[in-house]
Amino acid sequence: MPNATTLAIFKELKKPKSISELADLLGLDHSTVSTAVSSLVTEGFVDKQRDGKKVLVKRSKTLHARSLEDILKEYPRLPVEKLFTNSSMEVLSALTHPHNITDIAAMTGLNRHTVSAALSKLSGYGIVLKEKERFVLNKRHRQIVDIVNNYWRFAANQRLHDIADDAIILWQRGPEFLFKTQTDLGRSSEQNIHPTATTVFPGYNLQIITTTRYYFHSKRQLRVEDHIIHTILIDPQNPTYNSYALFLATQSGATDLLNAGRHYDMEKHIETLLEYQITKEKKSNTVLPWSEYMDLFNSMVVIENV
Repeated sequence: MPNATTLAIFKELKKPKSISELADLLGLDHSTVSTAVSSLVTEGFVDKQRDGKKVLVKRSKTLHARSLEDILKEYPRLPVEKLFTNSSMEVLSALTHPHNITDIAAMTGLNRHTVSAALSKLSGYGIVLKEKERFVLNKRHRQIVDIVNNYWRFAANQRLHDIADDAIILWQRGPEFLFKTQTDLGRSSEQNIHPTATTVFPGYNLQIITTTRYYFHSKRQLRVEDHIIHTILIDPQNPTYNSYALFLATQSGATDLLNAGRHYDMEKHIETLLEYQITKEKKSNTVLPWSEYMDLFNSMVVIENV
């Protein structure tokens, strides 16, 4: 997100300007403005265009650039560069549902102090509200919600472009996203790319024949509970993927699934699946009849040689 320098440049771009013009207007060195413009281009806030011998800088038409324009018009005194730091944007992305500080820290990988400081700043401007010891985005600030979602979506697509041409995002929250591809990334050169969902099933003696591979972008180290949730997120209404998730829970002996479900805003979905596993009764179209569930499970379990 823009810092003080890049935001000042963005504000000046109501009409396209050259880097020299921007440097004169802002009283900054040409090299400082050039570096800042390059950063804005990379993050999708501005574009460069050639006009004869001159190169002009203009505001981009990306959704998050337009969202930033809307915020500057609606809240001209809002200190955007202070409120929308990278950590604040991660915290905001976690607040599509109410969560406490502990949950937000677990969801984002940020420490509690950083989360608390971000919430304090955002609450001071009414962007975040506190309800029953939990924090949530103020729905009145629609522009804030838009820039959070649009910015992270752009960032994810930029990363995927460099990873796999056929990659498709299945789920996203802030900088974290689940995607599928036919490309075997193996040991990805990007350390934040983790194999997940059915791609990790062989490690738990579960056999599944597919050419589709699933990966999750996160700075966190994933646990088996994450792999289980990601399997559901492939298609939450599909009884087969819900069954696969329960197979992995059974094979791995996962014990923290409800807590993990809360971190993905899927606690009720997990409760329903666990109840199905206990009662063995089909009460919705998101699960298989129990006999079919067991047949599928037995067909996938790899019996190890003794």
